[in-house]
Amino acid sequence: MNYLKSQHNHHLITINFYKSSSNLHKSLLNHYKSLFHSHKSLLSSLPFLILFVFFSCERVIDVDLNEANPQIVIEGNLSYNHGELEVQISKTGSYFATTPIEKVDNAEVFLENSAGTRIEAEAFGNGVYKIEGYPMQQKKEYQLFIEAEGQKYEAKSTLFPAVKIDSLGFEYQPDVRFFEGGYRLLLYFSDPPAEGNYYRIKVHKNGVLLNDVDDLIVFDDSGLNGKGIQVTLRRQLFDLGDTASVQLMSIDENAFLYFTTFREMANTNPGSPAPANPISNFSNGALGYFSAWSFEEKEIIIE
Repeated sequence: MNYLKSQHNHHLITINFYKSSSNLHKSLLNHYKSLFHSHKSLLSSLPFLILFVFFSCERVIDVDLNEANPQIVIEGNLSYNHGELEVQISKTGSYFATTPIEKVDNAEVFLENSAGTRIEAEAFGNGVYKIEGYPMQQKKEYQLFIEAEGQKYEAKSTLFPAVKIDSLGFEYQPDVRFFEGGYRLLLYFSDPPAEGNYYRIKVHKNGVLLNDVDDLIVFDDSGLNGKGIQVTLRRQLFDLGDTASVQLMSIDENAFLYFTTFREMANTNPGSPAPANPISNFSNGALGYFSAWSFEEKEIIIE
């Protein structure tokens, strides 16, 4: 076992990200409700809080995703670490279509900073537009303007500073009911005292981004503000010899709402009412998001 302890464990918050079925969700939730009621006085005296977060891994097969007519989908990412804007524009009627989606070329894409300076992105083909080597300022708002197929779309995003990762560790967890055994990552960081911090975690395994719906990890600091936080990534399993890297991304509220509602939509059980599309911060009915972000990254070898 390799277990790196946080320097802030006297105020430690534990977030466990589980891959679980809806039945597991209910049974464990009921179990912890029972524990809470039977040990309420004990819990109130503990110096730390354990927060369990469950994500269903149900696969959606037949879900109506409001796809009567193809719509513009815009994915805009402004990375402070890379000094780059990348925008992907497509047209699709479903986020889960198995057929190739239509890319939108010949669009005009502009990025504007808080001072009103506007720069046009270069078209790279296949619906991709970029601005490289772009100087950014943290705690500033950026605005994305797009003209495509005779329509105009706008979105805003605020760039927040990255939060330092205190440490990255791992531990072996054996097979237990509902959970497969393997090495899991333990991420430690301290939430800034300012309220309203939003996070996304990306995990790479041996240099490959884990990018399934189950790997979409977003959370905010509600109830966690200013505390030391341990994040246990139970969905991502590793073997001895693997190299793992974790990016702790600081995102804004708009991106948080988009990814949260996207995850909820992806985890909708078959037979449930059709969900709305994820909450977009683009005007004029465009789907997708524009997110300015920065990240702190750490790497570890499982050995």
